Amino acid sequence: MREEGSGRVQKDNRGITLIELIIAIAISTIIVGAATFLLSTAQKNYSSASATIDLQSEAQILMEQMGTWIMEGNRVEVNAGDKLTVYQIPRKVTTNRPTGAEALKTDASKRVFWLSNKLNGKTMLYMKKFDGIADPDHDTTDVTDSDATLDNCIGEYVTGFTVAKSTSDAKVTITLELKQGKQKYSITNEFKLRNALQ
Repeated sequence: MREEGSGRVQKDNRGITLIELIIAIAISTIIVGAATFLLSTAQKNYSSASATIDLQSEAQILMEQMGTWIMEGNRVEVNAGDKLTVYQIPRKVTTNRPTGAEALKTDASKRVFWLSNKLNGKTMLYMKKFDGIADPDHDTTDVTDSDATLDNCIGEYVTGFTVAKSTSDAKVTITLELKQGKQKYSITNEFKLRNALQ
């Protein structure tokens, strides 16, 4: 504002200067850049937390399901520490069944768990059930590369599967390693066969 000799105040209508405009643009750029950085960081943190929760959920569900199958079984075989076979062998009953009672099942069944990367080159955990095994002691049925299908896949993010068996107390220890993007998760559980055959 300029002051004139008459004592009146007159407005300065020159507008903003180039320097003021440059400073305003610089401050706006800094504010927009900071907001973009904060939003990007929040998005990455959310994605990371979401992937970790997904892995933990899948690991817990897998362990729970495998634990059920193991505890329902009565014989376990471990091959090379990365393939697990759980047999359900009917017990032999020598008592006579009442007339009209349903006949007892005599054939065994088994579930085989293994890790494979034969489907699309991605490592996943598979399980296949075999029924009608007449003689579990001389059973030769096994999984092949062609069994690594989506129908048999039970763990999409499983990249590591380790099994250890304790013969003295019929315990099975399973370790699963899962990976999704950059997130990794590992879990170990121990299960005991309820009806182990001696």
